[in-house]
Amino acid sequence: MKIMTNQQTTTNLFSHIRSVYPSLTKTEKKVADIVLDEPAVVMYASITDLAEKAAIGESSVLRFCRSVGYKGFQDFKIALAQSVTTELENTSPSMDSRIEELTEKNKRLLQDTAGLLSETEIDRSAKLLLNSKRILFFGVGSSGTTAQNAHFRFLRLGLPVEVVTDAHLGSVKASLLSSEDVIVVFSVSGSTVDSVDVAQIAHEKGTKVIVTTSHVKSPATKYADVVLLSASREKPTEGSAFSSIIAQLHIMEILFDSIFSMMGKRAQESMELTAKASSRKLY
Repeated sequence: MKIMTNQQTTTNLFSHIRSVYPSLTKTEKKVADIVLDEPAVVMYASITDLAEKAAIGESSVLRFCRSVGYKGFQDFKIALAQSVTTELENTSPSMDSRIEELTEKNKRLLQDTAGLLSETEIDRSAKLLLNSKRILFFGVGSSGTTAQNAHFRFLRLGLPVEVVTDAHLGSVKASLLSSEDVIVVFSVSGSTVDSVDVAQIAHEKGTKVIVTTSHVKSPATKYADVVLLSASREKPTEGSAFSSIIAQLHIMEILFDSIFSMMGKRAQESMELTAKASSRKLY
């Protein structure tokens, strides 16, 4: 198998797939057909999404990626994103139009996220957090930033929250959780190895697992008691997009509001106490 170079991936991906098409197996051709017909869809899809769309197994998707010269699905998606982007490079919109476009994109993202959430999922998540002995927020990379923000926010309610953004420490902490605890795992892809490992360790301990992700059938959700879905349009080449973080934080704000309502006067008292404490740090 010949591995494609970076220069080849950005200029010859589609022509390369067409050139090797006759030599592909029947199942690999199914993947190739979707890639050639709907590259923008594939660019945002998980391996599970693509396998389901082609009505084949995930292993067949991997075999296709290797047959056309890539080590794995993620490598192939990066090359695909670069190829699609190359086709659009000649457009140079004004800054005003870019601001408007991005603002509208984020509005749609929040609306789509709200459409993916159900009152039942939010209510169950809120009750799990309220009735837990310990709450651990976990995420790595940009999802670690979301975990930290969630920790700061929910701490104001007086809840027993902790946050971990280190993969190794996450595994250790998860192994010490119990059936009385809850862990909230943030992962846009739901396929980050560290996040999946931590979710699995916690699940095996009997801990309630809440996964916030953009892919309902991702590996992390296999260990979830509750899945809170956020909308995402993040290209493989633009990981840690602010829009994905915005969607995650929107879910946390909705969950916070639900818990605040359930706690009643106790929540208000905690907010007032923490506000007074933090006000000492302001001039």
